[in-house]
Amino acid sequence: METSPHTETRPTLSALMESPAAKKRALAVIFFIMLMDIIGITVLYPVTAFIVKRYSSDALMVTMVTVIYAAGQFFAAPLMGKLGDRYGRRPVLLISIFGSAVGYVIFGIGGALWILLVSRLIDGITAANLSTASAYIADISSPEERAKNFGLIGVAWGVGLVLGPALGAATGQISLEAPAFIAAAFSLLGLTLGFFFLPESLPKEQRETAPIHMRDISPFGSIGSMARKPRLGNLLVVLCLFNFAFNGVNAIQTLFVIEKFDAQPWQTGLLLVLSGIAVIIVQALFVQRTVSRYGEKAVGIASLLAQAIIAIAIFFTPAFWIIYPLSVANIIVSTFTFSTLTTLTSNRVSPHELGTLMGVTTALASLMTIVGPLWAGIIYDHVLRGAPYWSGAVVFALAAFILTRAKNQET
Repeated sequence: METSPHTETRPTLSALMESPAAKKRALAVIFFIMLMDIIGITVLYPVTAFIVKRYSSDALMVTMVTVIYAAGQFFAAPLMGKLGDRYGRRPVLLISIFGSAVGYVIFGIGGALWILLVSRLIDGITAANLSTASAYIADISSPEERAKNFGLIGVAWGVGLVLGPALGAATGQISLEAPAFIAAAFSLLGLTLGFFFLPESLPKEQRETAPIHMRDISPFGSIGSMARKPRLGNLLVVLCLFNFAFNGVNAIQTLFVIEKFDAQPWQTGLLLVLSGIAVIIVQALFVQRTVSRYGEKAVGIASLLAQAIIAIAIFFTPAFWIIYPLSVANIIVSTFTFSTLTTLTSNRVSPHELGTLMGVTTALASLMTIVGPLWAGIIYDHVLRGAPYWSGAVVFALAAFILTRAKNQET
Protein backbone atom coordinates (compact mmCIF):
# COMPACT_ATOMS: atom_id res chain seq x y z
CA MET A 1 0.00 0.00 0.00
CA GLU A 2 1.35 3.40 -0.96
CA THR A 3 1.64 6.11 1.63
CA SER A 4 1.35 9.80 1.09
CA PRO A 5 4.68 11.61 0.99
CA HIS A 6 3.18 14.02 3.51
CA THR A 7 2.55 11.41 6.19
CA GLU A 8 6.24 11.09 7.17
CA THR A 9 8.55 14.10 7.40
CA ARG A 10 11.62 12.16 8.48
CA PRO A 11 13.07 9.45 6.16
CA THR A 12 12.59 5.90 7.35
CA LEU A 13 15.45 3.46 7.79
CA SER A 14 14.56 1.55 4.65
CA ALA A 15 14.29 4.74 2.62
CA LEU A 16 17.63 5.92 3.95
CA MET A 17 19.35 2.66 3.07
CA GLU A 18 17.81 2.28 -0.40
CA SER A 19 17.03 5.75 -1.75
CA PRO A 20 19.90 7.87 -3.13
CA ALA A 21 17.82 11.00 -2.49
CA ALA A 22 17.29 10.02 1.16
CA LYS A 23 21.02 9.35 1.53
CA LYS A 24 21.83 12.78 0.13
CA ARG A 25 19.40 14.44 2.54
CA ALA A 26 20.86 12.51 5.48
CA LEU A 27 24.41 13.39 4.41
CA ALA A 28 23.41 17.04 4.14
CA VAL A 29 21.98 17.04 7.67
CA ILE A 30 24.98 15.22 9.17
CA PHE A 31 27.28 17.65 7.36
CA PHE A 32 25.58 20.66 8.92
CA ILE A 33 25.62 19.00 12.35
CA MET A 34 29.36 18.39 11.99
CA LEU A 35 29.80 21.96 10.79
CA MET A 36 28.01 23.38 13.83
CA ASP A 37 30.19 21.21 16.06
CA ILE A 38 33.44 22.23 14.35
CA ILE A 39 32.56 25.92 14.45
CA GLY A 40 31.97 25.47 18.17
CA ILE A 41 35.41 23.89 18.56
CA THR A 42 37.34 26.32 16.38
CA VAL A 43 35.71 29.52 17.59
CA LEU A 44 37.74 29.12 20.79
CA TYR A 45 41.09 28.68 19.03
CA PRO A 46 42.09 32.36 18.82
CA VAL A 47 41.30 33.13 22.47
CA THR A 48 42.00 30.00 24.53
CA ALA A 49 45.70 30.78 25.09
CA PHE A 50 44.84 34.36 26.12
CA ILE A 51 42.19 33.12 28.60
CA VAL A 52 44.51 30.56 30.19
CA LYS A 53 47.31 33.12 30.47
CA ARG A 54 45.08 35.07 32.90
CA TYR A 55 45.67 32.28 35.40
CA SER A 56 49.05 30.83 34.40
CA SER A 57 51.95 31.79 32.15
CA ASP A 58 53.17 28.20 31.67
CA ALA A 59 52.88 26.64 28.22
CA LEU A 60 51.98 23.39 29.98
CA MET A 61 48.82 24.98 31.42
CA VAL A 62 47.79 26.15 27.96
CA THR A 63 48.12 22.60 26.66
CA MET A 64 46.28 21.22 29.73
CA VAL A 65 43.04 22.65 28.38
CA THR A 66 43.45 20.29 25.44
CA VAL A 67 44.81 17.45 27.57
CA ILE A 68 41.90 17.36 30.04
CA TYR A 69 39.37 17.32 27.19
CA ALA A 70 41.23 14.48 25.52
CA ALA A 71 41.45 12.51 28.78
CA GLY A 72 37.68 12.55 29.17
CA GLN A 73 37.24 11.59 25.54
CA PHE A 74 39.77 8.76 25.76
CA PHE A 75 37.91 6.97 28.53
CA ALA A 76 34.41 7.63 27.19
CA ALA A 77 34.71 7.36 23.38
CA PRO A 78 34.88 3.54 23.03
CA LEU A 79 31.85 3.13 25.28
CA MET A 80 29.97 5.77 23.30
CA GLY A 81 30.91 3.90 20.13
CA LYS A 82 29.59 0.63 21.56
CA LEU A 83 26.38 2.36 22.62
CA GLY A 84 26.02 3.62 19.05
CA ASP A 85 26.48 0.07 17.71
CA ARG A 86 23.84 -1.20 20.14
CA TYR A 87 21.22 1.58 20.27
CA GLY A 88 21.84 3.54 17.09
CA ARG A 89 23.86 6.60 16.13
CA ARG A 90 21.18 9.25 16.57
CA PRO A 91 20.67 9.14 20.37
CA VAL A 92 24.42 9.01 21.06
CA LEU A 93 24.98 11.97 18.75
CA LEU A 94 22.30 14.06 20.43
CA ILE A 95 23.64 13.34 23.93
CA SER A 96 27.17 14.23 22.92
CA ILE A 97 26.14 17.52 21.31
CA PHE A 98 24.22 18.51 24.44
CA GLY A 99 27.30 17.76 26.55
CA SER A 100 29.36 20.07 24.34
CA ALA A 101 26.87 22.91 24.86
CA VAL A 102 27.04 22.52 28.64
CA GLY A 103 30.84 22.47 28.58
CA TYR A 104 31.06 25.64 26.50
CA VAL A 105 28.71 27.54 28.82
CA ILE A 106 30.83 26.63 31.85
CA PHE A 107 34.01 27.61 29.97
CA GLY A 108 32.45 30.99 29.18
CA ILE A 109 31.52 31.58 32.81
CA GLY A 110 35.09 30.69 33.88
CA GLY A 111 36.54 32.48 36.89
CA ALA A 112 39.39 30.09 37.67
CA LEU A 113 41.69 27.69 35.86
CA TRP A 114 40.07 24.66 37.49
CA ILE A 115 36.66 25.75 36.16
CA LEU A 116 38.07 25.91 32.64
CA LEU A 117 39.48 22.41 33.06
CA VAL A 118 36.19 21.05 34.44
CA SER A 119 34.32 22.49 31.48
CA ARG A 120 36.65 20.75 29.04
CA LEU A 121 36.36 17.50 30.99
CA ILE A 122 32.56 17.57 30.68
CA ASP A 123 32.81 18.17 26.96
CA GLY A 124 35.41 15.41 26.61
CA ILE A 125 33.36 12.79 28.47
CA THR A 126 30.36 13.33 26.23
CA ALA A 127 32.40 13.98 23.08
CA ALA A 128 31.28 11.46 20.50
CA ASN A 129 30.08 14.08 18.03
CA LEU A 130 32.48 13.59 15.15
CA SER A 131 33.21 9.89 15.74
CA THR A 132 29.48 9.10 15.76
CA ALA A 133 29.00 11.27 12.68
CA SER A 134 31.79 9.30 10.98
CA ALA A 135 30.08 6.01 11.87
CA TYR A 136 26.82 7.46 10.54
CA ILE A 137 28.47 8.30 7.21
CA ALA A 138 29.98 4.81 7.02
CA ASP A 139 26.55 3.25 7.73
CA ILE A 140 24.95 4.81 4.68
CA SER A 141 27.95 4.56 2.33
CA SER A 142 29.06 1.64 0.23
CA PRO A 143 32.80 0.82 0.45
CA GLU A 144 33.48 2.60 -2.83
CA GLU A 145 31.60 5.70 -1.61
CA ARG A 146 33.38 6.00 1.72
CA ALA A 147 36.45 7.95 0.65
CA LYS A 148 34.20 10.46 -1.11
CA ASN A 149 31.66 10.71 1.71
CA PHE A 150 34.31 10.87 4.43
CA GLY A 151 35.53 13.89 2.51
CA LEU A 152 32.52 15.69 4.00
CA ILE A 153 34.37 15.65 7.32
CA GLY A 154 37.26 17.49 5.69
CA VAL A 155 34.93 19.99 4.05
CA ALA A 156 33.16 20.59 7.37
CA TRP A 157 36.54 21.18 9.01
CA GLY A 158 37.51 23.53 6.21
CA VAL A 159 34.35 25.62 6.47
CA GLY A 160 34.54 25.47 10.27
CA LEU A 161 38.15 26.66 10.21
CA VAL A 162 37.03 29.66 8.18
CA LEU A 163 33.93 30.64 10.15
CA GLY A 164 34.93 29.57 13.67
CA PRO A 165 38.28 31.36 14.04
CA ALA A 166 36.90 34.40 12.19
CA LEU A 167 34.05 34.64 14.70
CA GLY A 168 36.39 33.90 17.59
CA ALA A 169 38.94 36.49 16.53
CA ALA A 170 36.30 39.17 15.90
CA THR A 171 34.33 38.64 19.11
CA GLY A 172 37.49 37.95 21.10
CA GLN A 173 38.55 41.54 20.46
CA ILE A 174 35.42 42.60 22.37
CA SER A 175 35.33 39.91 25.06
CA LEU A 176 37.50 36.84 25.48
CA GLU A 177 34.52 34.94 26.93
CA ALA A 178 32.13 35.68 24.04
CA PRO A 179 33.45 32.88 21.74
CA ALA A 180 32.59 30.24 24.36
CA PHE A 181 28.93 31.31 24.41
CA ILE A 182 28.91 31.43 20.62
CA ALA A 183 30.23 27.85 20.64
CA ALA A 184 27.38 26.81 22.95
CA ALA A 185 24.86 28.43 20.60
CA PHE A 186 26.21 26.51 17.61
CA SER A 187 26.06 23.26 19.59
CA LEU A 188 22.41 23.91 20.41
CA LEU A 189 21.73 24.63 16.75
CA GLY A 190 23.33 21.30 15.82
CA LEU A 191 21.23 19.59 18.51
CA THR A 192 18.07 21.09 17.00
CA LEU A 193 19.01 19.91 13.50
CA GLY A 194 19.70 16.41 14.76
CA PHE A 195 16.53 16.15 16.82
CA PHE A 196 14.13 17.27 14.11
CA PHE A 197 15.76 16.28 10.82
CA LEU A 198 18.24 13.41 11.28
CA PRO A 199 16.98 9.83 10.80
CA GLU A 200 18.67 6.83 12.37
CA SER A 201 21.29 5.25 10.10
CA LEU A 202 21.86 1.83 11.68
CA PRO A 203 19.02 -0.66 11.10
CA LYS A 204 18.07 -2.78 14.10
CA GLU A 205 19.05 -5.98 12.32
CA GLN A 206 22.62 -4.66 11.91
CA ARG A 207 23.06 -3.54 15.52
CA GLU A 208 25.26 -5.22 18.08
CA THR A 209 23.19 -7.55 20.26
CA ALA A 210 25.83 -8.75 22.73
CA PRO A 211 25.33 -7.26 26.20
CA ILE A 212 27.67 -4.51 27.35
CA HIS A 213 29.91 -5.69 30.20
CA MET A 214 31.98 -3.79 32.71
CA ARG A 215 35.08 -4.42 30.60
CA ASP A 216 33.44 -2.41 27.82
CA ILE A 217 33.62 0.67 30.01
CA SER A 218 37.41 0.48 29.83
CA PRO A 219 38.81 1.78 26.55
CA PHE A 220 41.68 -0.71 26.65
CA GLY A 221 39.51 -3.75 25.92
CA SER A 222 37.99 -2.17 22.81
CA ILE A 223 41.37 -0.92 21.63
CA GLY A 224 42.90 -4.36 22.10
CA SER A 225 40.14 -6.14 20.19
CA MET A 226 40.47 -3.75 17.25
CA ALA A 227 44.28 -3.87 17.27
CA ARG A 228 44.17 -7.67 16.95
CA LYS A 229 42.13 -7.55 13.77
CA PRO A 230 44.01 -8.52 10.57
CA ARG A 231 45.80 -5.63 8.84
CA LEU A 232 44.39 -3.10 11.31
CA GLY A 233 47.04 -2.99 14.03
CA ASN A 234 49.71 -1.19 11.97
CA LEU A 235 47.18 1.39 10.83
CA LEU A 236 46.22 2.15 14.43
CA VAL A 237 49.92 2.68 15.23
CA VAL A 238 50.21 5.10 12.29
CA LEU A 239 47.07 6.88 13.50
CA CYS A 240 48.58 7.24 16.98
CA LEU A 241 51.89 8.62 15.72
CA PHE A 242 50.18 11.05 13.37
CA ASN A 243 47.87 12.36 16.09
CA PHE A 244 50.73 12.54 18.61
CA ALA A 245 52.77 14.86 16.39
CA PHE A 246 49.83 16.74 14.86
CA ASN A 247 48.14 17.53 18.17
CA GLY A 248 51.39 18.28 19.94
CA VAL A 249 52.55 20.78 17.35
CA ASN A 250 49.14 22.44 17.00
CA ALA A 251 48.65 22.70 20.76
CA ILE A 252 51.59 25.10 21.05
CA GLN A 253 51.30 26.86 17.68
CA THR A 254 49.29 29.83 18.95
CA LEU A 255 51.62 30.28 21.90
CA PHE A 256 54.64 29.89 19.59
CA VAL A 257 53.56 32.73 17.28
CA ILE A 258 52.45 34.90 20.21
CA GLU A 259 55.81 34.65 21.97
CA LYS A 260 58.10 34.56 18.93
CA PHE A 261 56.32 37.14 16.76
CA ASP A 262 54.01 38.96 19.25
CA ALA A 263 50.97 37.84 17.23
CA GLN A 264 47.50 39.20 18.10
CA PRO A 265 44.17 37.27 18.25
CA TRP A 266 43.11 38.52 14.81
CA GLN A 267 46.40 37.27 13.33
CA THR A 268 46.09 33.81 14.85
CA GLY A 269 42.47 33.71 13.71
CA LEU A 270 43.49 34.67 10.17
CA LEU A 271 45.93 31.76 10.11
CA LEU A 272 43.07 29.36 10.73
CA VAL A 273 40.71 31.09 8.32
CA LEU A 274 43.19 30.79 5.46
CA SER A 275 43.85 27.19 6.37
CA GLY A 276 40.12 26.48 6.34
CA ILE A 277 39.68 27.98 2.89
CA ALA A 278 42.52 25.81 1.63
CA VAL A 279 40.92 22.68 3.14
CA ILE A 280 37.59 23.39 1.42
CA ILE A 281 39.24 23.79 -1.98
CA VAL A 282 41.53 20.79 -1.63
CA GLN A 283 38.85 18.52 -0.22
CA ALA A 284 36.36 19.46 -2.91
CA LEU A 285 38.71 19.33 -5.90
CA PHE A 286 41.74 17.18 -5.16
CA VAL A 287 41.39 14.58 -2.39
CA GLN A 288 39.07 12.14 -4.17
CA ARG A 289 40.89 12.51 -7.49
CA THR A 290 44.28 12.04 -5.91
CA VAL A 291 43.20 9.02 -3.87
CA SER A 292 41.49 7.44 -6.88
CA ARG A 293 44.66 7.83 -8.94
CA TYR A 294 47.35 6.84 -6.42
CA GLY A 295 45.47 4.94 -3.69
CA GLU A 296 44.93 5.66 0.00
CA LYS A 297 48.21 4.16 1.16
CA ALA A 298 50.49 6.08 -1.22
CA VAL A 299 48.68 9.36 -0.54
CA GLY A 300 48.88 8.77 3.21
CA ILE A 301 52.64 8.15 3.08
CA ALA A 302 53.28 11.26 0.97
CA SER A 303 51.15 13.47 3.23
CA LEU A 304 52.97 12.31 6.38
CA LEU A 305 56.37 13.00 4.85
CA ALA A 306 55.18 16.44 3.70
CA GLN A 307 54.12 17.30 7.26
CA ALA A 308 57.59 16.35 8.52
CA ILE A 309 59.20 18.76 6.04
CA ILE A 310 56.77 21.57 6.87
CA ALA A 311 57.34 21.18 10.63
CA ILE A 312 61.07 21.70 10.10
CA ALA A 313 60.37 24.74 7.92
CA ILE A 314 58.16 26.33 10.61
CA PHE A 315 60.89 25.72 13.19
CA PHE A 316 63.35 27.78 11.13
CA THR A 317 60.88 30.50 10.05
CA PRO A 318 62.49 33.95 10.57
CA ALA A 319 59.38 36.10 9.89
CA PHE A 320 55.73 35.82 10.88
CA TRP A 321 54.31 36.23 7.37
CA ILE A 322 56.03 32.99 6.31
CA ILE A 323 53.92 31.14 8.89
CA TYR A 324 50.85 31.80 6.73
CA PRO A 325 51.83 29.76 3.62
CA LEU A 326 53.46 27.08 5.76
CA SER A 327 50.35 26.66 7.93
CA VAL A 328 48.14 26.50 4.86
CA ALA A 329 50.39 23.87 3.30
CA ASN A 330 50.41 21.89 6.54
CA ILE A 331 46.63 21.79 6.88
CA ILE A 332 46.30 20.81 3.22
CA VAL A 333 48.52 17.74 3.54
CA SER A 334 46.99 16.78 6.90
CA THR A 335 43.61 16.74 5.15
CA PHE A 336 44.91 13.94 2.93
CA THR A 337 46.17 12.08 6.01
CA PHE A 338 42.83 12.27 7.83
CA SER A 339 40.84 11.12 4.80
CA THR A 340 43.11 8.24 3.85
CA LEU A 341 43.57 6.83 7.35
CA THR A 342 39.82 6.99 8.05
CA THR A 343 39.05 5.13 4.84
CA LEU A 344 41.80 2.55 5.29
CA THR A 345 40.66 1.66 8.82
CA SER A 346 36.90 1.65 8.15
CA ASN A 347 37.29 -0.78 5.24
CA ARG A 348 38.75 -3.39 7.61
CA VAL A 349 35.74 -3.95 9.88
CA SER A 350 32.14 -5.13 9.51
CA PRO A 351 29.14 -2.73 9.65
CA HIS A 352 28.16 -3.62 13.24
CA GLU A 353 31.72 -2.82 14.38
CA LEU A 354 31.98 0.62 12.77
CA GLY A 355 30.80 2.48 15.85
CA THR A 356 33.28 0.60 18.02
CA LEU A 357 36.07 1.30 15.53
CA MET A 358 35.26 5.02 15.39
CA GLY A 359 35.15 5.06 19.18
CA VAL A 360 38.53 3.36 19.32
CA THR A 361 40.12 5.69 16.77
CA THR A 362 38.66 8.65 18.64
CA ALA A 363 40.00 7.28 21.93
CA LEU A 364 43.46 6.75 20.44
CA ALA A 365 43.41 10.23 18.94
CA SER A 366 42.36 11.53 22.35
CA LEU A 367 45.17 9.64 24.07
CA MET A 368 47.61 11.20 21.65
CA THR A 369 45.97 14.56 22.33
CA ILE A 370 46.93 13.99 25.96
CA VAL A 371 50.52 12.87 25.54
CA GLY A 372 51.22 14.95 22.41
CA PRO A 373 50.46 18.36 23.94
CA LEU A 374 52.04 17.33 27.26
CA TRP A 375 55.22 16.39 25.41
CA ALA A 376 55.06 19.60 23.36
CA GLY A 377 54.44 21.80 26.41
CA ILE A 378 57.24 20.23 28.44
CA ILE A 379 59.91 20.46 25.75
CA TYR A 380 58.68 23.93 24.79
CA ASP A 381 59.22 25.10 28.39
CA HIS A 382 62.38 23.18 29.21
CA VAL A 383 64.24 22.42 25.96
CA LEU A 384 63.60 24.96 23.22
CA ARG A 385 60.66 27.05 22.02
CA GLY A 386 60.66 25.36 18.62
CA ALA A 387 61.51 21.85 19.89
CA PRO A 388 57.99 20.43 19.26
CA TYR A 389 58.44 21.14 15.55
CA TRP A 390 61.67 19.29 14.86
CA SER A 391 60.78 16.38 17.14
CA GLY A 392 57.31 16.27 15.55
CA ALA A 393 58.98 15.95 12.15
CA VAL A 394 60.73 12.78 13.34
CA VAL A 395 57.41 11.27 14.47
CA PHE A 396 55.68 12.11 11.16
CA ALA A 397 58.51 10.42 9.27
CA LEU A 398 58.27 7.34 11.50
CA ALA A 399 54.51 7.12 10.85
CA ALA A 400 55.16 7.26 7.10
CA PHE A 401 57.69 4.43 7.36
CA ILE A 402 55.27 2.18 9.29
CA LEU A 403 52.53 2.90 6.76
CA THR A 404 54.82 1.62 4.00
CA ARG A 405 54.86 -1.73 5.86
CA ALA A 406 51.06 -1.95 6.17
CA LYS A 407 49.51 -4.57 3.93
CA ASN A 408 46.85 -3.60 1.44
CA GLN A 409 43.25 -4.52 2.11
CA GLU A 410 40.82 -5.63 -0.52
CA THR A 411 37.59 -3.74 -0.18
